[in-house]
Amino acid sequence: MVGPRPRRENGGMDTPNDFQTTVRQMWDTRPPRIPKDQGGNALLGGVCEGIGARYRIDPVLVRIMFVVLGLAFGGGIFAYLLCWMNMPRFGMTVSPGRAIATPKDQLTPIERKERSAGWWLVLGLVVFFPSVSYAGDLRAVVVTAIVLFGAWYLAHRSVPQPPAGLLPSQGALPDDAAVDTSHLTPPEGYPHPGVGTATPPAWDPLGAAPELWHLPDPGPAEPARPAPKASQKWVWIPIGVGIAALTAAVLSTAGSDGAADGGASSNAGDISLAPTSEEGLDDVDSSLGDISLDLSELPALDQPRTIEVSNNLGDIRITLPENAKVKVSCSSNMGSVDCPSGVINADAPGELLELHVSNNLGDTTVTRP
Repeated sequence: MVGPRPRRENGGMDTPNDFQTTVRQMWDTRPPRIPKDQGGNALLGGVCEGIGARYRIDPVLVRIMFVVLGLAFGGGIFAYLLCWMNMPRFGMTVSPGRAIATPKDQLTPIERKERSAGWWLVLGLVVFFPSVSYAGDLRAVVVTAIVLFGAWYLAHRSVPQPPAGLLPSQGALPDDAAVDTSHLTPPEGYPHPGVGTATPPAWDPLGAAPELWHLPDPGPAEPARPAPKASQKWVWIPIGVGIAALTAAVLSTAGSDGAADGGASSNAGDISLAPTSEEGLDDVDSSLGDISLDLSELPALDQPRTIEVSNNLGDIRITLPENAKVKVSCSSNMGSVDCPSGVINADAPGELLELHVSNNLGDTTVTRP
C-alpha cells in the first residue's frame, strides 16, 4: 500500500495552515534596515540594503522594484515608507512602528528616537498614500499591496533562513549561511548580531561552548571571511515584478476609455459607453477599472432586452434613459450601492430594458437623467 507522499519543505502548494506559518516566519525574519550611519551603502533609510542582505539580492535591483512601483501605480514611495516603518535598525528588534505602539517610558533613548522617526513616517504614509497621490481610488493601493507582498513571499520561499550575523538573537547557523557584518556597527548599547551567536552543545550540562570559555587569547585572529556575493539565482524576482507592473500599467492605458457605442470588455482600464440606439446595447464587463454607462439618449426599445454590467474592481456609474422602460437590479460584495427599485419610466412606450448590475469591490451608482 502506497502511503501519502510527504510534502516538500520548500516546494509545492501551501495549505492554509502552512501559508499562515510562512507569513509568520516572513514577519519574524523580516530584514533589518542598514542605514549609512551604521556602515551600510544606503541612499536613504537602508531599506533596500537590508532587503538585499536578508534575501541575497543585489540592493540595486530592490531599488529598481520600488521605482517601478512608483512609476506604474504611484505606490513606490508609500511602499518604501511602509517597509521603513516596520523594519528595525541593524542590531535592534524595535521598529519605528513598534516604538509608536509602545509607551514612551518603556523605551530606551535609542528606541525613543525610532519613535520620533515613526511619527514622521506616519505623516509620509498619509501624504504618499497611493489613492490620494496618484490614482484617486483603491486600484493603486490594491495593486501595490499585491505586488509588494508577492515579491516578499517569493523571496522568503527562496531564502527562508536569514543569514547568520544579520538578525539579533538569531542563534547559531551553518557557516555557509553566514554573511559578513563585521563592518556594520549596532546602535550604542546594543550587541552586534554577528558576535556571540554560538550556542552550547545540547549534551554539555555546563554549557561549555568554546566561545564561552575564559581562555587566553589564542593569537592572531583568523582574517575575516569576505562577504559572499549576492546570489544571482533569484535576480529574476524584482525583474519579474517590474515586468508585471509595467505590463499592467500598459494594459491600463490601453483599456477602453472614452465614449463609444456598444458593449465592451476590459481586463484593465476604464470603460465609458453612451449607446444611442438599441443595436448599441450589449453586456459590459471589466476586471480592473471604472465603468461609465450613459443611457440617457437611448430611445424606446422595439423588443425586450437584458444587459449584464459587471465589474471586479472599480466603480460603476449608470445614467438611465429618459424615454425607455427600465428595471435595475444591483449587487455588490464590498462598496456602496445606490440603485432605484421598481420599473423606471413605466408609462413610456416600447419594451422593457432590464439591467443586472454586479460589482465585487467598488461603489455602484444608478441615477435618472
